[in-house]
Amino acid sequence: MDTGLFIQVILSGLSVGAIYALVAVGFGVVFNATGAINFVQGEYVMVGGLSAGMLYEAWDVPVLVAILVAIALTTLLGVLTEMGLLGFGRLRTPASITIATIAIAVVVKGAAMLISNRDTFALPSLLGPGSLQVLGASTSRQTLLNLLLAVLAVAALTLFFQRTKLGTTLRAAASDSETLQTFGVSYRTTARWAFAIAAAVGALAGAGLAPLTVMSFDSGTLLGLKGFAAAMLGGLGNPRGALAGGLMLGVAEAVMSGYGAAAYADVVAFVVLLAILTLRPTGMLGTSRAVRT
Repeated sequence: MDTGLFIQVILSGLSVGAIYALVAVGFGVVFNATGAINFVQGEYVMVGGLSAGMLYEAWDVPVLVAILVAIALTTLLGVLTEMGLLGFGRLRTPASITIATIAIAVVVKGAAMLISNRDTFALPSLLGPGSLQVLGASTSRQTLLNLLLAVLAVAALTLFFQRTKLGTTLRAAASDSETLQTFGVSYRTTARWAFAIAAAVGALAGAGLAPLTVMSFDSGTLLGLKGFAAAMLGGLGNPRGALAGGLMLGVAEAVMSGYGAAAYADVVAFVVLLAILTLRPTGMLGTSRAVRT
């Protein structure tokens, strides 16, 4: 076996897997706060990457500024998502919120198609062009940056949910929102924070993906489904499980592509999702019953 090729395949998988992990983390944040699955999460990634690319390529905005503006815009989209679901929609049950997010995802995708005129956009890496040599294999600098972003995001959110008052409140909201309101804590407020955080993390994933591939209005759907598969693999609502699930899924796809079955690489996520839902719905790193951590 060609050791250099194997290492390069693994590194490629880790780079994309870090993006899947960030998407999975976004799913977990909303799930922890509302008990619902937010299928707009993939569109947050698309909006983050596409808007940053448009700002950089079409309007010559510096890349770092473009990324920060894109994260801000996507976070606003997250707040608007919550307003559409819980404000105007007045939805409260996890099932109704989940179904409504599918409709919102379609609207966001359509709006992105009109705004971008179906064009594709990309970003340069913040670490500059060129590659790095790792154990005889060549990989882009963006690979290391994506891994770093995923690890830092997971560490920050783990501390946030476990050590801060707001994080604890977000976790408690989905478990017993009525009791929480008796203590003067608004369910709307906790949900809004959750959607805003999930959108920001999604935009971060989009910014990390844009230097690796072009972004278009239809980039988000498949990314969302793969991120959901990673979230289920690691245990929905568990940030550390999301990181592990995303990396494992990315490596599995890269191995499939690198060794002659590239046409079937996208199938891996769906096979994993079906297997997890059938054999262990709480995820490989979850407990025997569903909990939010």
